[in-house]
Amino acid sequence: MNKKYYLAALHKIWLTHKNLFDLFSDNYDYDKVYNSLDYKLLSNFNLSDLKISKILKNKKDLDFSDLIEKIDNLWVEIITFYENNYPEELKNIFNPPYVLYIRWNIKLPWISFIGSRMMTFYWKKIIEKFVPDIWKHFTIISWWAIWCDTYSHQIALKNNIPTISVFWTWIDISYPSSNKKMYEDIIVKWWALISIFPLWEKWFSYNFPIRNEIVAWLSKWVFIVEAKEKSWTMITSKLALDLWKDLFCVAWDIFKTTSWGCNKLISSWEAKFVFQLDDVLNEYNIYSETKI
Repeated sequence: MNKKYYLAALHKIWLTHKNLFDLFSDNYDYDKVYNSLDYKLLSNFNLSDLKISKILKNKKDLDFSDLIEKIDNLWVEIITFYENNYPEELKNIFNPPYVLYIRWNIKLPWISFIGSRMMTFYWKKIIEKFVPDIWKHFTIISWWAIWCDTYSHQIALKNNIPTISVFWTWIDISYPSSNKKMYEDIIVKWWALISIFPLWEKWFSYNFPIRNEIVAWLSKWVFIVEAKEKSWTMITSKLALDLWKDLFCVAWDIFKTTSWGCNKLISSWEAKFVFQLDDVLNEYNIYSETKI
């Protein structure tokens, strides 16, 4: 039996990524640890009695065969920190996830499109113009939220462009439900879905910023389409800057609140003003005749 089933089970019963690093380092005996899991073993890792009791109860209640069936039926690949196909960008962060759950193909490098959840015609036209041409050099990655992020995926799929979606649930849950068709389309086209959350994890609010951080970490460059001055998008942009990522923004109407975030990043020299595709490509000595 694949040992990684036991890794997924350990993650599911409430062992965090940090706990998994403590338990395994570069050791892959997931089956032995799972089968020998008891109070004595867990007490070696500074876990509270309450958490140890919860873990052991979860193990007792876990339907292991159901877990295996779910992983197999969805063709989920489980990748650990110590494997060669683990994304290098994630290895360089302060607190990397020990395990990734991935469906289908990861193609490098990545540029993320993020922005407001408030629909405007302007940013739709920006995505429609930039995404179909930028894919020749970068894979589009975003975080599955409605409006900007979803629309970036939709335009990518419409143009048969590689796209990667990062989840704030486990990889089998299409949330919001309006993205169910898009979820299926990404699978059909063999692009990629990524999650760091355990099996059957639902859309808890505390997963939202973690998901945003993963997008920032995975992206080599971040394209901000639209953002309020105070928003999750701006929080992600600050995180990207802390990680030495390049930011690109399109200038906006000064009378619209959804444009203040981009305008502020440009005026403070934290983001490069983008007028056409070459403004992005030329930063990396890539040249195109396409004008926007």
